[in-house]
Amino acid sequence: MILMEIFLYVAIFIMGSVFGSFFTLAVYRLPRKENITYVRSHCTSCNHKLNFFDLIPIWSYLFLGGKCRYCKEKIRSRYILLEIFSGTVFLLTALSLKITTFSTLEEFINLFFIYLFMCVIFIIGGIDKERYEIHDGTILYGIFVSLAYGLFNAFRGMSMKYSFIGFISYSLIFLVIDITLKKTMTKEELPIGFGDIEYLAVIGLFLGFGLQTLSLILAVIMSAVSILTQKIKKGSSEIDMKKGIPFGYYLSISTAIIIICTPMLSNIAELINITVI
Repeated sequence: MILMEIFLYVAIFIMGSVFGSFFTLAVYRLPRKENITYVRSHCTSCNHKLNFFDLIPIWSYLFLGGKCRYCKEKIRSRYILLEIFSGTVFLLTALSLKITTFSTLEEFINLFFIYLFMCVIFIIGGIDKERYEIHDGTILYGIFVSLAYGLFNAFRGMSMKYSFIGFISYSLIFLVIDITLKKTMTKEELPIGFGDIEYLAVIGLFLGFGLQTLSLILAVIMSAVSILTQKIKKGSSEIDMKKGIPFGYYLSISTAIIIICTPMLSNIAELINITVI
């Protein structure tokens, strides 16, 4: 029995790392409006098409010494880091939900929906960190997955009330703030952009108002720590705000943490739902 559990968790980690490999591709191609499904992977330096052995998550990077097999150009370490991180997040999520070889089909479907939503988290976070923008196509995908997950939960007898409240509440609040501040601030100076507002709405639709609130609070804390760290490093009370703050990136990290910790935070989230609404 123990071997079966180990095999399951190893398989989940490998699946997560495979997803991570796809995430790196999507983060690179989507902002450039390149196809992410039909066009074969290629080296971004020499454009040589990669074969199967060049694309094995984690192993290929290690085997090739972090360099392209064909042009010997150094491969960015973010590829292997994202693959490892993605595999770890997928594994921790399964462990948090107590998924075993004896779990029901319903439990595996629930996990599957969570993994589909994590595609949104990783891709949006990766693009926002590098380019300070939220990709519209990923937002639409997130809405589709969230609605499908809501229907699945409805069949299980769970209400979608808090999901719709999460979708609307913070969106309206920050949209009003955004419109008001635009009169006196530039786009870069705004504390949250329109793409971030859309992303926050999608998170609310999937997680519900309570967990969305916890994710937002954690993201704000991480953003504040990042700003403070930049100030300390620059030895000044001012930081360069030309690019703004990649808030979507911090929302992605906080949402991944909240999803993993959902079983431990469910009571707090329910209390927020009941208290605030």
